[in-house]
Amino acid sequence: MEIQKTELEGCYILIPKIFGDERGSFTVPFHAEEMEKLGFQKTCQVNRSVSGKGILRGMHYQEVPDTQAKIVSVVKGAVIDVVIDMRKDSNTYGKYTYALLSGENHQMLYVPRGFAHGFLCLENDTIFEYYVDNNYSPKKDAGILWSDPEIGIPWKKWCQEYGIDYDKLQLKDADRTRPLLKNSKENFYMRYRYLVTGATGQLGYDVVRELQSRGIYDVLAFGSEEMDITDEKRVKEIIGYYQPEVIIHCGAYTNVKEAETEKELAYQINALGSANIASSAEAVNAKFIYVSTDYVFDGKKKAPYEITDETNPLNQYGVSKLIGESLIKKLCSKSFIVRTSWVFGSHSKTPNFVQNILKQAEIKEELQVVNDQLGSPTYTVDLAKFLVDLSSTDQYGIYQAHNEGYCSWYDFAQLALQAAGSFTPIKPITSDKFPSTVERPMDSRMSTVSLKERGFELLPNWEDAVKRYVKEIKREV
Repeated sequence: MEIQKTELEGCYILIPKIFGDERGSFTVPFHAEEMEKLGFQKTCQVNRSVSGKGILRGMHYQEVPDTQAKIVSVVKGAVIDVVIDMRKDSNTYGKYTYALLSGENHQMLYVPRGFAHGFLCLENDTIFEYYVDNNYSPKKDAGILWSDPEIGIPWKKWCQEYGIDYDKLQLKDADRTRPLLKNSKENFYMRYRYLVTGATGQLGYDVVRELQSRGIYDVLAFGSEEMDITDEKRVKEIIGYYQPEVIIHCGAYTNVKEAETEKELAYQINALGSANIASSAEAVNAKFIYVSTDYVFDGKKKAPYEITDETNPLNQYGVSKLIGESLIKKLCSKSFIVRTSWVFGSHSKTPNFVQNILKQAEIKEELQVVNDQLGSPTYTVDLAKFLVDLSSTDQYGIYQAHNEGYCSWYDFAQLALQAAGSFTPIKPITSDKFPSTVERPMDSRMSTVSLKERGFELLPNWEDAVKRYVKEIKREV
C-alpha cells in the first residue's frame, strides 16, 4: 500500500496496490499492522452508507472520550471526501483537505482522531465504507457547519465541476444548523489520550492537573468509586472502550499500618488490581505507568539503592507493591515501573506527613520526630511532571524518582515548620522511642542515576520542594 501525506499532519491518502488480469483484480484495502503504524487502534465497526448524487454528509465527529479514527473508501461510485483539522495544538487547526475517492481508483483516506469528516456524493448509488476504531456513540455524535465561511471549503466550485445544483444540495436538517468551528466546545488535541487512576488522591490529582496544563484534555480520570480496579471485567470494559494510549496508575492501597491486618485487601488492590489494568493496557497496546514504592527494599544496605539491587520488603504493603511490579512486567510489554518515596501533595484524602506536622505544631508545645530513618521526600507536583514526561517515551523499565537529596523524618519536619513560620520546638528521637506494629526500612534512600543515564532531568531538591508545597497550602488556606 502506498501512503501519501496530505497537508494535514497525521492524515493520509492510502493507495492499495491493484493486482489484475483478464479475470479481474485483487486488492488489500486494510492491513492491521500498517494501520496501527498510522495511529489506528483497532477495528471496532465497519460502516457502510448508500447515497445519491448531490447528497452532502458532514461535517461529523464524535466527542471526547468517544472519538474515532476512520479509514474511508468508496466501493462503488464516487465522492469528494473532506476532513477538517480540529486539533487545537495543530499547526493546521481549522484547515481542510480532500480526496477524490471512487470505486475505480480504489483510494482511501485515513482520518485521525480530532478531525471532522464529510463528503459530497458525485454519483447515484454510491456505496461509501469506513472502518472506525471506536464504537458509535449517539450521545457523543456532533459536528460543525459544513459551509463555515472561515474554513472555506469550495463546495460550490465542486458542484459546478460535477454538474450538481449547489442550491439543491441534500443535507439532513441537523447538518444545516451545526455550530461554526470557532463556536465548537470540543477540545481535540494531537497528544495522546490518557487514563489516570487514583485521580482523587494527591498524586493522581496532580497528574491530571499537569496534563491539563500542557493542553491535554483528552483525559479519563478515575477514583476508586468510579472504577474498582479489582473488578477485572469492569476494568477491561472501560479501558477497551476508551482505548487510551497511556495509563498512569496512581491508585493504590497505601495505609502501611492497616496493610498488616488487611493484607488480603492490600494484595487485591496493589497486586491483582494493578494486574487487571496492566493486562487491559496490553490488550489496547497502551503504555502503562505503575507507581511503586521504596518499601520494596529492606533498608539494610546503608547506601542508596540502585534499580538493580535485590528487593526484600519488610511489611505487607511493600510485599503487595512488589508483587504488583512482578505481575506488570509479565503482563504489559509497554510498562514503566516508577518507585518513589515519602510522597506529599496538596490534594490528599488523608493528612500527609507535612500536614500532620503543621497541625500538631498548632496544638502541642513540643514535637518529637524520629531522626534515624532516612529517605527522600517527593512532592507530587514534581513527580507528576516526570510521569507525564516519561509517558511520551518508549524507554520502558524500572525507574526511581523522588526529589533530589536525602534526609530523616526529623529533617523533613523541621524544614516544614520553618517554611510555615512555626516556632514550635521539635526534638529528634530514635525509632525505639516511637514503637510501631509495622516494620519499616531504616534507610530507604534510592539512587536516581538511572534518570540521568536515560536522559531525564532530575527532580528539584527536596528542600526546595517542601518550601514550595508549604507556600501552596498556606495560600489555599
